[in-house]
Amino acid sequence: MIETARLKPGEVLRGRLLEAASQLFNQHGYERVSVRQIAQLAGCSQMAMYRHFPDKQSLFSYLCIELYHKFTHDLHERYDYLEAPCERIRMALRGFIALSAENPHHYRLVFLDGAQAEEVRDIRRAASEPNIAYIRENLKLILAPETPTDVIEERLHLILALTHGITVMLVLHGSSYGLNLETALQRFDAGFRVLLDI
Repeated sequence: MIETARLKPGEVLRGRLLEAASQLFNQHGYERVSVRQIAQLAGCSQMAMYRHFPDKQSLFSYLCIELYHKFTHDLHERYDYLEAPCERIRMALRGFIALSAENPHHYRLVFLDGAQAEEVRDIRRAASEPNIAYIRENLKLILAPETPTDVIEERLHLILALTHGITVMLVLHGSSYGLNLETALQRFDAGFRVLLDI
């Protein structure tokens, strides 16, 4: 909840708009939510909303950036206590799958629906780079020191393909594949062990 006593009126309204948009996008999906609905739930006019966000896309983009940055920002803090590098990678990616399942509309915009839009590519890059760097640095600790860079990158891409493959199956077609979050994570774990030969 926003601590209104410390914030200026404009910041309070911005916070309310973000909370309202997040709630509506998660309940109804991006396409089914209008600017009017967001403004109404936030308790302001559409014109007041436009002073903070020029359109629905910019508001949703901001939410996606915040969501994935929040996740990637604390990777070291959350997973470095694990001694085994393979466990750090596994737990970080399980966390990513769970976050995406909890926020399917955010995942779809950042990684699927808007994949070709330049703005979305920038969001995806900003959201992904810290996570990918964390996986890469731990992967180097697992593989032999003399492992060529191209082999490390190939293994990294296979791990990312597994992660996104499971996530897409869960987010878009969970019932078709008999997946819920628990079974999706089990399948991820099984595939991860095969990829790392453990």
